[in-house]
Amino acid sequence: MTASPTFRSTLLSQRAADIQPFHVMELLRRARELEAQGRDIIHMEVGEPDFGTPAPVVEAATRFLAGGDVHYTPALGLPALREAIARFYHDRFGADVAPERIVVTAGASGALMLALAATTDPGDEWLLPDPGYPSNRHLIRAFEGAATSPAPSRSTRPGASAPAG
Repeated sequence: MTASPTFRSTLLSQRAADIQPFHVMELLRRARELEAQGRDIIHMEVGEPDFGTPAPVVEAATRFLAGGDVHYTPALGLPALREAIARFYHDRFGADVAPERIVVTAGASGALMLALAATTDPGDEWLLPDPGYPSNRHLIRAFEGAATSPAPSRSTRPGASAPAG
């Protein structure tokens, strides 16, 4: 039996196969390797803080876990947290945001994915900065949009002089 021209040798989609490596993780691996060798490294690669978890956060997490009330949360986030966020926006910025309009995610990538899912139709084009967060173009593609970056202007091309003026 011969394989048809459309046969894929993998179960992954072409879209998945097109995803470029997240090179910053290789930088993180190498930085940690150098640290383990005793080198003094300033981490600027993945957006994590350069300090440990503050003691009050550790203590609050410990109390929460010891309470035993650890379950799945509602998909949009804990109602009390969403209400606290709404109060914060009111107190800090004078903005009235209903808690029902607030969504809590586990991180920025999850929030970006939800926002793009809600706003991207097939064929929509998104203009992205370059350099920028590498995952954005893959998230856009997942929702059948297209990512594009602006062409560098004459003054930003390597070796080009600034325009006369």
